[in-house]
Amino acid sequence: MLEVNTVTSRMNDVPPEPVREHAVRVGGVVYPVKQVFELASGVPRSQFTSQTALRHLRALGFPIATDPINPVASRVSRVPQPSPAAPAAAGKCWPWEGSVQAVFVELLVGYGWRIEATADTATKARGVDVLAAKETRRLGAEVKGWPPGGYADPRRAGEIKPTQPSTQAVHWFSQALFKAIMLLDSHPGHESLMVLPDYPRYRDLAARTRTGRDAAGVHVVLLNADGTLAGDGWTP
Repeated sequence: MLEVNTVTSRMNDVPPEPVREHAVRVGGVVYPVKQVFELASGVPRSQFTSQTALRHLRALGFPIATDPINPVASRVSRVPQPSPAAPAAAGKCWPWEGSVQAVFVELLVGYGWRIEATADTATKARGVDVLAAKETRRLGAEVKGWPPGGYADPRRAGEIKPTQPSTQAVHWFSQALFKAIMLLDSHPGHESLMVLPDYPRYRDLAARTRTGRDAAGVHVVLLNADGTLAGDGWTP
């Protein structure tokens, strides 16, 4: 887990960015909370929210201010924040793949893992979805969401997909399993994970592939939106 000394040392001599919303004081300097949490944890700021950063930094005892307290920030207008309904309207809420990835990354950071790389799921970027390290351990994770019943394209909002989500989930599970097996060769020595939202269909598929996955060394992590996890015994 993050420690006070880690945060303080990583922010040493780092110039602060303008504070637009939430601020934290580290070593007598006022920073935006996302700048501090990004540098301290190694997690790209696109992968967590200000509230996540606030929660972790507040728990460590760093002074938090909601309003701008940096003289520079007082001359900067607040950045409009998206409404709570915006992610759902765009089809980007749980259990969208990017949300599952973000929750998993936050979970890893909370257990002291250092995030080495993440793939941009929104653009379907190539590469391993999450690479992380903790002491002598290394892991690579292939992340999948739960298939939606409709189309993300607003022009097809009223249409129903011909393939049922539970059927599509089998294809997504197969893709994740294939990539997890490939990771064993592309990243020797890494723990290979399949990270999926905790749905009965995925639970069933995990159980029915247990023997083969155990032999290969591929773990299934079933994740909930609140960060709790289940699966085949893998522990962070």
